[in-house]
Amino acid sequence: MGCATRWIDHTRSQLRELHLRALEAYAQAGLGIGGTELAAAVRAGRELTRREPYRETGHRLLMNALAGEGNTAEALLVYDQLRTRLHDDLGVAPSTQSQELHKQLLR
Repeated sequence: MGCATRWIDHTRSQLRELHLRALEAYAQAGLGIGGTELAAAVRAGRELTRREPYRETGHRLLMNALAGEGNTAEALLVYDQLRTRLHDDLGVAPSTQSQELHKQLLR
């Protein structure tokens, strides 16, 4: 039975990654279009951070979308939650890209 299900597990893993990449692309498109599509970018970013709490790209997309909507304080809160999770769970700091976005939001 183990051999028979390995291909299913592999396919599920590939589909999961494809879904995450599609959410990232959708959020990026919403950011690019702007305006009313920022809400879609926020939803996609929230879904990304829910599904993959350590995947920083989702957090950055969510931060950019929130800031685009004028919710800079909420975007900063997303960064702080990411920073705390990475520190407490893994003992590391956010990536340089995430730190740079945080600095931009503070300006």
